[in-house]
Amino acid sequence: MNKKNIILICLVLLMVSGCISGKIPEFTRGPVASPEDVLGKIAMPASGDIIRATANITLNSSEGRYSRKIALLLKTPSCLHVETIPVFGPADFFLSANEKSLKVFLPGEGKFYVGKATKENLFLFFKVFLSPGDMVSILAGLPPQIMEGTLSEYVKGRLYRVDIRSGERKRSLWINPDDYTLTKIEEIDDGRIIYRATFKDHVVIDGIPYPGRIDIEVEEPERASINIRYLDLEISHDENTKAFDLRTPYGVTPVFID
Repeated sequence: MNKKNIILICLVLLMVSGCISGKIPEFTRGPVASPEDVLGKIAMPASGDIIRATANITLNSSEGRYSRKIALLLKTPSCLHVETIPVFGPADFFLSANEKSLKVFLPGEGKFYVGKATKENLFLFFKVFLSPGDMVSILAGLPPQIMEGTLSEYVKGRLYRVDIRSGERKRSLWINPDDYTLTKIEEIDDGRIIYRATFKDHVVIDGIPYPGRIDIEVEEPERASINIRYLDLEISHDENTKAFDLRTPYGVTPVFID
């Protein structure tokens, strides 16, 4: 019996034994990199880039449903500018945030609110318990500022999940390993889900993927949801950051909210 026939017989025996046992070997994809490596592969905009966008936003909370078209300016790590685009008339809502302050102007009420850039103050206007820095990251489809803690990695179907644990707090990031885009964030504190954000319909601008749609669900301190659908999005390299610090309107006395 020649060598070729021996190999053929061995292959047949292997196939028969597999059919008799009824068992097919299962293969699971294991981690191919450390959690730090996976997070490091998520594309980030340059530090001086400003994200300009218009979007439709819908906010559902215990106070009702609020839908508007808005203009957005984002600059990592924590600069934010939001203003409404009404169908008729002037804008009725302006918000700016940076590392030091959060300001909101409501022209219809003649109110100009000034406070620190904290999650408590942002909650007063967006009903989500997120810091302005975390909100900027989520609106850009990026991981929030990495908190100190231990990292672990899991494979969930076709996605990587990286967990960051610090005491009773856990932040989970779902990442698509094909292009290292962020698809979901979930933050848990003492067993309670604080918020969950999902990212869909990514578009690539200047080599960086940005989500076309963002859904944020908040459980604590009260249930609310925000749905954002970008209508257009572009990147500029303008160094002018005045939009991230609203000036007090003439004749209006600021209301301090801290």
